Parts: sequence; C-alpha cells; structure tokens
Amino acid sequence: MAVKFDSFEMSETFACSLQKLFAAFINPVTKRAWYVDGAHADTHDTLAYSLDPEVGGREVFRLVLNDKTPVPGLDIEMVGECVARIDNALLVYSSRMIARGHVVSITNETFEFTADGAGARLRLTQQGTYLEGSDGPELRRRGHEQLLSDLRRYLGG
Repeated sequence: MAVKFDSFEMSETFACSLQKLFAAFINPVTKRAWYVDGAHADTHDTLAYSLDPEVGGREVFRLVLNDKTPVPGLDIEMVGECVARIDNALLVYSSRMIARGHVVSITNETFEFTADGAGARLRLTQQGTYLEGSDGPELRRRGHEQLLSDLRRYLGG
C-alpha cells in the first residue's frame, strides 16, 4: 500500500471582523452554509452534518457523490475532533476521511485567526497522511482553496 505524506499552508484575509470569521467556523448553521451547502454542493448529496466545536467535540460530514464527479455513488464520511480551541484565535482539528468503509486519509488542521487592519486573517496549516483510495494531497489543497473561496463569498468579501 502506498502512503503519501504532505503538508501545506494557506493564508487569506477577509473583509470582516475577527469575531465574524471565527464564528463561521464554530456556529453549526453558519458553517454548514459555506462548508457543506456552498458552491461545490452541486457535486454531492449531504446525508448528515453536525458540529460540536468545543474541545473534544466532533464534526461529522457524510455525503454521497453524484454524476457530476468521476465517482458517482461514492459515500464519504469526514469525522473530526476539536483538539484545541482559543476563541477568536485558534482551532485545531484531527480528522479522518472514510470511503467505502475504509479510512483513506488522516489530517491535522490548524486554523489561526488574527486581526488584520479592518479585516481578519486566517492561516490554515494542514498535515496529512493519505492512504490508498484517498483524493491525495493535490486535490485536498485545491478543495481547501475552493472552500476558502466559498467562505469569502458567504462572508461578503
């Protein structure tokens, strides 16, 4: 079995308050709107989504890909645990992606939030282990770029 390791970092500035940016990651209704039901939602049907953003809490996202993807019918589950939180400053999640009943990737994601002039800055660092059957580091990076673009649209700039 081939195992790939990768890490990447991306940083974005948003035209909103630090509190509003942080809330977009911890409010279940808000996060679902940009993360689950965002612009990329036409590629899947959401079967379940829940978020408990407290330390020890879980985020669960289960979906099935549709015919607008290379693998229609694929059932994917993302399960993450919040392992660290400092309000308006830091969130750290340890997550795994499950496809066809097997874990295909394990990631640690660190989200750092800082004020940046009249706006707010988000720095994302992801460290990943990609197993056989995963989307791989390149697609994961592009997926996060799309998610941050969806977040920007949702926040209005």
